[in-house]
Amino acid sequence: MKFLKKNLLLVLLSLIFALSLFLRLYQLESFPVGFHQDEAALGYNAYSLLLTGKDENGQSLPLYINKFGDNNPSGYHYLAILSVKFFGLNEFSTRLPAALAGAMLILAIYFLSFTISKNTLISLFAAFFSAVAPWSIVLSRTSAETIVALFFAILGFALFIHFFRNKNILFLSGSVLLWIASFLTYPAPRLYVPLLVLATGIYVFKYIREKKLLVPSFVSFTILIAVLLFLILGVSGGIGRFSQVSIFTHPETKLVLEEQIREDGMEQIPPTVVRAFHNKIINHSYTFLLNYSSYFSLEYLFLKGGQPLLLNVPHIGLLYLVELPFILIGIYSVIRSKNHFSKLLLIWLLLAPATAAITFDDSPNVRRALVMFPFIEILAGYGMLFSIKKITEEKNKKIFISIFMLFLLYNSVYFLHQYFVHTKVHKPWFRDVGVKEMVAEIKNSYQNYDKVIVTNATRGIHPLILFYMKYDPVTYQKEGSAKDADYSGFGKFFFVPQDCPSVNRDPDFPDFKSAIFIDKGVCPFIEGKNYEIIYRGDKTPVYRIVYED
Repeated sequence: MKFLKKNLLLVLLSLIFALSLFLRLYQLESFPVGFHQDEAALGYNAYSLLLTGKDENGQSLPLYINKFGDNNPSGYHYLAILSVKFFGLNEFSTRLPAALAGAMLILAIYFLSFTISKNTLISLFAAFFSAVAPWSIVLSRTSAETIVALFFAILGFALFIHFFRNKNILFLSGSVLLWIASFLTYPAPRLYVPLLVLATGIYVFKYIREKKLLVPSFVSFTILIAVLLFLILGVSGGIGRFSQVSIFTHPETKLVLEEQIREDGMEQIPPTVVRAFHNKIINHSYTFLLNYSSYFSLEYLFLKGGQPLLLNVPHIGLLYLVELPFILIGIYSVIRSKNHFSKLLLIWLLLAPATAAITFDDSPNVRRALVMFPFIEILAGYGMLFSIKKITEEKNKKIFISIFMLFLLYNSVYFLHQYFVHTKVHKPWFRDVGVKEMVAEIKNSYQNYDKVIVTNATRGIHPLILFYMKYDPVTYQKEGSAKDADYSGFGKFFFVPQDCPSVNRDPDFPDFKSAIFIDKGVCPFIEGKNYEIIYRGDKTPVYRIVYED
């Protein structure tokens, strides 16, 4: 097929990028419905850094921010400073960096695809499929650090392949800087980037035996690993998040092993036999393989999606089912291809879920395995072009493309319907719905009451209150709040473990002459009290605000 003219290519790529921007920015402040506590913590810390140069914990220009004991990289917070500066502290400004990164990821995927395939049509198909994919759209609209990190990582891999093709060390230097940027944004690239880089280097040098490329590649990889080790071991909190979710340290892994040993003991199995069958190596390997296989399941990729549930769109997978045949054809096409670089897509795809597979929490996880997404869409691009080439008559090609586009259009419209209509009312309790309305109600009377006593039963509500109150970061840092610990708080806010603090009083409650109580919405009816009920989109009560003078 003839090479597309430069102007036409620019027009098509611009249209795809414009579409991706629209799908990620349209009503960004309102959808997804609700504003999760993780998003609120990102936004408030960006606000705190903007005003004070410190995070909520009083740390100056931190590399990690301890929001919920997880010590996540702080890169996204710094990116959000600019949007918070221009648009104020709100949902739109907090989500904007991820939305823009998600749109720019489409261009990075085009660049990577073209660098590998040297085919404009494959790359345009890959970019278009990526632009309309639920996986990318959903994460781009939720302040997801992973989408920003993936943009840096994929652009880095595109420059890395460009280095091997053009032998220009500037491309190699750029790739290393981009990978380091991904390390500073989200934990997952710290595992998948070195793994994929090492696999790429080993594979490519099998075909490109030039010593002048070997030395700079080795030096760059050494620098990359040195920076990574510094971020993990040389900075406080560097390994915090991994230690929380790793299958090697998760309490449930230990409990399963202890249960197996105890069951063998009840049957008086010899200790040597017990240890041969039930040990960390066997159990960890089993868990890893179980997790790993789940990332290639139809249910995960095309029918239902994964964890966490707050990112689920009802009856929608991460990719469109209409793409499946072309992904499989793309795999076949790549295997047959004489282009050695195209085989990297299969190597990358097979290695991509390894990072997510060694984690226990929320598995299969749509955030940690996002690195699979670009490689799958590029393979779909290969499959689409391969299918078109197999059709000899021009008329039949047009019919084939028209039928495919109709199916894709139906899939896309169905997804958008589910996203913008059904997620408002379908299991909204995962998305911290109602806090904005609750805080807006409190603001009207905040100055007239001594205390605001808040149920902490769901945990993690404190960053949402900080966010919607636009609580002064200087004051918050001075108070040294214990975050969401029971019987602590900031300002007039005081958090307690009771579901219904207006009813279930505790001696540890602070003294007050007047107070506002925030109960869970399902608390028992009270008579003779002034109260308001906050409802979710499905009309279920989420909070009860009780005023006591």
